[in-house]
Amino acid sequence: MKNQTIIKSFLAMFLAGLSVPAFGNTLSVPSEEHAAYTVDIPGDWNPKVSDESVEATEPDNHVYLSGWTVTKSDLGDLKKDLADLLKDSLKSIEGEPSEETIENNGIKFSILRGHGKDKREGGDVTFMVAVFPAGSGKAGIFYADWDSDAPSDVKDKLNGIMNSIKLHK
Repeated sequence: MKNQTIIKSFLAMFLAGLSVPAFGNTLSVPSEEHAAYTVDIPGDWNPKVSDESVEATEPDNHVYLSGWTVTKSDLGDLKKDLADLLKDSLKSIEGEPSEETIENNGIKFSILRGHGKDKREGGDVTFMVAVFPAGSGKAGIFYADWDSDAPSDVKDKLNGIMNSIKLHK
């Protein structure tokens, strides 16, 4: 009986480990010196901090993500400017993106999800952009897009990355 419990516990831990991405890097955004928030990105995604932003690409180049901050005291105004923010990564947006608000780690995220054409390669992508308060007069931005060939577990990995965002105190 005791051995069965141990085996079941080990199996449960093993399976849970498979579903959680291996995080190798906790990065400060926009920079270590002026951190507004931190985010954990898997080491094999080759995350880089440059120009006061964080960028990473999934090893097979199916997923791209970026995080940065902007100076903006009114999140409502910033959400109106999302179309301009999306123009940096997307050639076009197809249909009307959906919007939702979620709360995680004490942070309220306004999330916009949709589909479009990738500016870099021109292919179809699904995108997500999250906007959240990141300190006095700052808003955090977290953007991700993935193509139709992305691994099936990409949403779980992106959720894990999003769930790792914490405001710097």
